[in-house]
Amino acid sequence: MDIMFLGPAGSGKTSLVHSFSQWIICNQDRSVSCINLDPGAEYLPYKADFDIRKFFTIESIMKEEKLGPNGAFLRAMEKMVEMKDKIKPEIERIKADFRLIDLPGQLEPFLFYSGEEIISYFDKKRMLGLFLIPAEMFNPKGIAIAELLSLIVRLKLEIPTINVLTKVDLARNAEEIESFLKYPEKLRRVLEKIEGGMEKDLAIIASRLVEKIAREQRIVKTSAKTGEGMKDLYDICYEIFCTCGDLR
Repeated sequence: MDIMFLGPAGSGKTSLVHSFSQWIICNQDRSVSCINLDPGAEYLPYKADFDIRKFFTIESIMKEEKLGPNGAFLRAMEKMVEMKDKIKPEIERIKADFRLIDLPGQLEPFLFYSGEEIISYFDKKRMLGLFLIPAEMFNPKGIAIAELLSLIVRLKLEIPTINVLTKVDLARNAEEIESFLKYPEKLRRVLEKIEGGMEKDLAIIASRLVEKIAREQRIVKTSAKTGEGMKDLYDICYEIFCTCGDLR
């Protein structure tokens, strides 16, 4: 199974890759490999069986091509596609029951520039997406936006996707956020009561779209720091993949 970790910057993708990989190694009779596709990563807490930084980093592109951080990130996405003949064979040589894929920190450029081409390096029949929503930084409007981004991920990448609440050890209202994610109509009702103009209206429209498409959904609460939710995350990944894929 190839599990792609997606989400906004600061959602804890790299930390969760590390924590989840260690949990699988310690608790399941399954092999695990970690793949880093984030050229901007300064530090990896896990051992990467493939690391895109072998070929280039954001810093090296900035120096060599005289670009700023944003321009260098977009150029990095282009280079990942241009170097497909070098990158894809190295990824294909990695054999494991679970391959955990750490994606770039800037979600939007990845999705709208090269994401579809980059994930073609993997077999979609073995692929599952985890969309990470950091619990400590979200209010009702932010949750509506995150839910909409999650739907966009499913539409653009065309892979099964699970919403995962991260950093619950830092959140005071994790249960409330989980309730909004599980039952989108509750989120809509809260948004309808808050003050605001166009921004509020857009958030309500987003929540209605989520309510119509996602309906009730299971949410996994996780903490890479404490290890909370790792078994639940494994169980739901295994369950969905055995429905959509061929893991035995």
